[in-house]
Amino acid sequence: MQSLAEIMAQMRAEAVQSAVAAEEPQSGAERQRSYKRRQRAKKKRNIAILDMETDPFDNVARTEILPFCACLYSREFETIVIWEEDYEIFVNRLMAAILGLPDAFTIYAHNGGKFDFMFLIHKLRGEVAFKGRGIMRASIGPHELRDSYHIIPERLANLKKEKFDYEAMKKKNRAKLKAEIIAYLISDCENLLYFVEKFIDKFGFKISVGAAAMAKLNESYKVEKVTPFTDERLRKFFYGGRVQCIQGAGYFVGPLKLYDVNSMYPFVMATKRHPIGSEYFHRSGKPNAQTFFLKLHCENNGAFVARDEEGNLTTDIRQGEFFTTIYEYEMALELDLISNVEVLECVDCFSSTTFEKFVTPLYELRAAEKDHLNSLSVGSAEWETCNSEMLFLKLLLNNAYGKFAQNPRRYKEHYLSDPGVRPEDEQNPYELEFQGENYWIWSRPAPEMRFNNVGTAASITGAARSVLMRAIHSAKNPIYCDTDSLICEELRDHELHKSKLGAWDLEKEISELIICGKKLYAYKDLSGKETKIKSKGTGDLSWDDMLAMLGGEITLKYNKAPTLTRTRQQRYIQRRIGRTAPLNLARLPHMQGKIAI
Repeated sequence: MQSLAEIMAQMRAEAVQSAVAAEEPQSGAERQRSYKRRQRAKKKRNIAILDMETDPFDNVARTEILPFCACLYSREFETIVIWEEDYEIFVNRLMAAILGLPDAFTIYAHNGGKFDFMFLIHKLRGEVAFKGRGIMRASIGPHELRDSYHIIPERLANLKKEKFDYEAMKKKNRAKLKAEIIAYLISDCENLLYFVEKFIDKFGFKISVGAAAMAKLNESYKVEKVTPFTDERLRKFFYGGRVQCIQGAGYFVGPLKLYDVNSMYPFVMATKRHPIGSEYFHRSGKPNAQTFFLKLHCENNGAFVARDEEGNLTTDIRQGEFFTTIYEYEMALELDLISNVEVLECVDCFSSTTFEKFVTPLYELRAAEKDHLNSLSVGSAEWETCNSEMLFLKLLLNNAYGKFAQNPRRYKEHYLSDPGVRPEDEQNPYELEFQGENYWIWSRPAPEMRFNNVGTAASITGAARSVLMRAIHSAKNPIYCDTDSLICEELRDHELHKSKLGAWDLEKEISELIICGKKLYAYKDLSGKETKIKSKGTGDLSWDDMLAMLGGEITLKYNKAPTLTRTRQQRYIQRRIGRTAPLNLARLPHMQGKIAI
């Protein structure tokens, strides 16, 4: 047995050894790993939110809107609020506040790429990533600007947003309501930061939810990338969802029912095989077990979608050549919707899979979270956590397939400079795109084009259209369909369930329905008290507007919010909205009243 002196001597020796070891220099690799860990932890902490309040939107007077208040919010610094009525002073103060932050931050603004950041665009310099007209990513000094809508594509009001009367934002009101406006602004920042942090905790600093979904899918599957040549040959088989005014434009009296599929694209991803290899073989002959796409000539009775002379997607082409998927081809044969078929080309891929290991666990987890949510007190901390989990699971499930179809031929790199200053790159020079008073915008094609696998996307969307094709064929009096939904009298021979993956859910019972065109319709529920107007890209339509358009009138509407551009223009876009589907004369209101089905 050791004596106390021996024990103390051993402890001193161990302490000395530990101290010596601590003084020994780490290897280069260990130092690099340690540095990267610290940097990741710091970046994860250094998240900030930017939000602005502007003059209220006014699509009647259509006056220019400008910001007068901004908030920079983070857990790492005191909240910064800037209230300034002079726009140039406002911008300079905000830029100074951002540049004066205590460390490098990633600054998110919700829909900031099309709105908040546009008020600063003349101050931005260096590389800027645009998506469409909006900024996806830019820099101010050491700080990175990002649009949080790309990682959380939901309106803030659908997340957790305080209600507020926007009359308070008018110049005549806002000075006396300054405290209330600032409190509301900070509340929005707090709520957005919560969801941004949740996203980063789960997925890291992915630039979009699509990128996060692809990363999750890649944990279980390896989808090979294709060459530009292969992409070009396959892209003719890729179409979006089937949208169809099955009986044309008209007024329909119910009872009718609106059904939709529970998670259509995740369902066909999980239950159908899809190509994932990089090699596709084009050949003549008949389709076989490896065939995913066909070029054929046939008589088409509403089975296949194709593009008309204007490039619009339609099911009305009755005869000709069609580029389709094996799932639509087999469904059309089963339902006897095509005839005089001549297969001109088969496209095979020998590497394929279902995505069941990606879809099923996420869908089951989402169902469990939904059940758990219903047992919680609304607004509690646990309820908030559960609600955010459900949101991210939904986004993962619904945003993976689209990444396969991305077309990098459309991508450009942009650079913002002082007037007259050309970015230095002789190897891949920029071309001048915009010459402004305070800044110039330069652009060039993306130097590297990475193609995912449009064949995978084409197979998934085709499988979804085949599911909808069967539903239309089985339905009693089908009237309208859109991607994963169908309006009809009754959907027969299909499983109905509120939440089961791939089952159909009865979403709404309808008393009256107006169809004016694709994504342009309206209905009333059975009580007649609830009216729903569906009009892509345009709001403020009324039931009377829809009836007038059905009768041939053109309705002029200005968008509620102005469109801000990278060239600092503001305009309320006017839309001419009218009936686009062929008129069904048997389905019109007339002097004696309503036509019953």
